[in-house]
Amino acid sequence: MELTLLGTGCPKVDYKRFGPSNLLSTIDAKILIDCGSGVTQRLDQLKVSSADIDALFLTHLHSDHVVDLYQLIISSWHSYRIKPWKIFGPKGTKKFVMKVMDAFKNERNLRIKYESRSSTKAFKILVNEFKSYGKIKIKDLNIEYFEVDHRPVKYAYGFSFFNKNKKLTISGDTRPCENLIRRAQNADVLLHEVFIDGELKKTNKMRTNKTLHNVRSYHTPSTIVGKVGQLTKCKKLVLTHLVPTVFNEIKLKKTVKRDFGKNPIIGKDLLKIRI
Repeated sequence: MELTLLGTGCPKVDYKRFGPSNLLSTIDAKILIDCGSGVTQRLDQLKVSSADIDALFLTHLHSDHVVDLYQLIISSWHSYRIKPWKIFGPKGTKKFVMKVMDAFKNERNLRIKYESRSSTKAFKILVNEFKSYGKIKIKDLNIEYFEVDHRPVKYAYGFSFFNKNKKLTISGDTRPCENLIRRAQNADVLLHEVFIDGELKKTNKMRTNKTLHNVRSYHTPSTIVGKVGQLTKCKKLVLTHLVPTVFNEIKLKKTVKRDFGKNPIIGKDLLKIRI
């Protein structure tokens, strides 16, 4: 397996760290996890066509994880996609996808009629909504999905991907979570979100002490994520969804290493990790 971090940022705009998204590739399969801002541009940089993606998995429906959904779909049509999209996501995904597609319906129908392309299958979307836990097989990938704790978001998920006796676990957005620790046991790679303590400051009425407390409370702080990695016994801990996007990298590594026992990998856009 090869994991490529397409976007390692968060809702704040940062041209060096695009919105949350990851690409998992095997010999047979290409799976996209989330579709944050800039996902199609990052795929283009990799010379990976959105026409070739086998499925899109959504961790949850926060805007920074799904904002480029329509861009992904329409650009796949322009890239000559000739198969329907398969989207797996939490409860509410069907309604969300329907509303996004409906918002662009008139524009899309005009394009279809005028541009006279040979297929519109890219606009057929097959949505499967998660239960609390389940397993899915796509080509040479076995996938487990499981609930994580991103409250007040009601439905949020992490994933474990298995291929050739290797295991990749992706946390999605979550506070420290027993279910994630259980499902990520002995992962070859654990890709985990992080809120970096001490880097976000109260600046004005839009970023109050309550704002900082609440943002931190439904993510995993840098002072704890190393403990999560240590408890899972993962071989590599990769940090992503970095809040904030600009921070002291040396300090973050030292903080996490104290608990994890070794340096984490600080995620960067387009970083590739062989598993």
